[in-house]
Amino acid sequence: MIITWGKSKEINFDGPYPISRWDPPFRAAIYAIMIKPEPINKPNIYTIIYFGESGNLSERGFYKSHHAYNCWIREAGNESNLFIGIHTIPNSTEEERLKIEQQLISEYNPTCNK
Repeated sequence: MIITWGKSKEINFDGPYPISRWDPPFRAAIYAIMIKPEPINKPNIYTIIYFGESGNLSERGFYKSHHAYNCWIREAGNESNLFIGIHTIPNSTEEERLKIEQQLISEYNPTCNK
């Protein structure tokens, strides 16, 4: 499945995947942390709560050791309501990824990016 984020420039993310069953790839990427605000009534609606970037997702100590994990859980209610989408950018520089990350943060103002 693909989910698209971005207002000025649309960016496709693979996912969303339940974060507890996701295996971080050895890839540079932008990632989106999402929740389902109404999982029963609107199971296909996601809300973005965090955008991040990494040169290698598998080396981040992802995801429970992430500095924003407690915010993610607070927003989700529990880990089963946390989802991740990734936009891989092989051979990208940190500067390139940060530019995209900042664009998305400025457009959506996610709760856990504050």
